[in-house]
Amino acid sequence: MTEKKAGIISASDEALLEAYIEEVPRVREMWEVIESGKQLTGNAPWRNTYSIVDPQEKKKSLQWGIAIGLILSLATAGWYLIHKSDSNIVFMHPINVSPAIALELADGSTRSLTDNTTAIYIGEQKLSLQPGTLSLESANNLPSGVNTLCIPNDNHYKVILSDGSEIWVNSASQIQFPFAFNDNTREITLCGEAYFKIATNARQPFMLHLPNSTIQVLGTSFNVNAYDRNNIRVSLTDGALRMIAGRQNVLLKPGQQAIYSENTRSLRIEPCEANEAAAWHRKQYYFSSVTLAGLKTVAFRRYGRHGVIDTFPATQRVFTESASGDKLPAGMLLPVPLHQDDSARLLQ
Repeated sequence: MTEKKAGIISASDEALLEAYIEEVPRVREMWEVIESGKQLTGNAPWRNTYSIVDPQEKKKSLQWGIAIGLILSLATAGWYLIHKSDSNIVFMHPINVSPAIALELADGSTRSLTDNTTAIYIGEQKLSLQPGTLSLESANNLPSGVNTLCIPNDNHYKVILSDGSEIWVNSASQIQFPFAFNDNTREITLCGEAYFKIATNARQPFMLHLPNSTIQVLGTSFNVNAYDRNNIRVSLTDGALRMIAGRQNVLLKPGQQAIYSENTRSLRIEPCEANEAAAWHRKQYYFSSVTLAGLKTVAFRRYGRHGVIDTFPATQRVFTESASGDKLPAGMLLPVPLHQDDSARLLQ
C-alpha cells in the first residue's frame, strides 16, 4: 500500500493489491484511509509510523524515508510468515499475472507458449507445439535444471513430460519440472491446481511437492487443488497414492480425497466425486456449499475478469446443492434461504 501511495509499485504487485482491496473488506478500509491521507487510528500496530500525508505537512524526503522503512518492515514480516513453516521445500515466485503462458527455463530465459506459437527453440533444440500442449517425449539434449511453467488467469495448459506423464495445469498456477528425469525419483512441484495422469515406473517413483506436503505415486490419475495452502485437496480418480504432511501420511483409494489444513496441521480423508473435482480441464465446474466470494474467485480464474461484491455479508452468502441434498445439474445453485422469495440461480 505504501508503494502504491508513493507511486513506486510494480504492475504485478499493483494487480495483486487491487484484487485484495476488492475481496477483503478490512484491506479495502485500510486502503481508503491511506488513500485519503489521514493518520491511522485505533489498534492498528503501525498507526504511529504512517506518514504519507499531505505534502504541505511533511517534507518529501521524510515521506520517502518512512515509506521505505515501512516497505522493509513489511517485507521482513512477510519473509517470516512464509518461512516459519517446517517445510524445507522452496516454492515458486508469485503467480504469473501476465496475459501470456510462459515457460521460464532454468537459466532464467523465458519462452512464450501462446496458441499461435507452433515451435520454440531451447538452445539448438526445436520443440514443436500443438495448441495448448507442450510435449517433451521426443525431445533430446535439452539442458538440465528445473523449469517453471506459468499459467495466468483465463487459461490452462497441458504438458506431456519426458516419461509420458500428462499434466493439465489450471489457471493462476505454476509447475516446476526438469526436461528429463535422470535421478532415482521423478520430482516436480505444483503451486495452484493441476490434473495428473502419471506413467507407471516402479523403479522411478513419482513425487509431487505441494505447500507443506508431498504426494508419492507409481502410476495413477488424480487432481490436486493447492490454491489455498490451508485447504489442499487431493482427489484420486484411479490407482493409489500416498500423501505425506509432516509426521502424518494417508493412503488414498479411488473415490477418496485427502484434505490438509496448515492452520490445524490436520490431514483427513473424505469420499469425493473425483471426476467432478477434475472436471475443470473439461471446462466444467461443480460446487457444493460454496460462498459467493468463493464463486467470485473461481470465476476470476476461469474468465480473467474481476467482480465486485458490494457488501461483506453478501460475500459470506452460502450456496448449496439443494434444500433436500439432491444433486442439481452442473452450474445450478440454490442459496441458503435468507428470505422466503429466494429462488434458484443459474451460473453460466
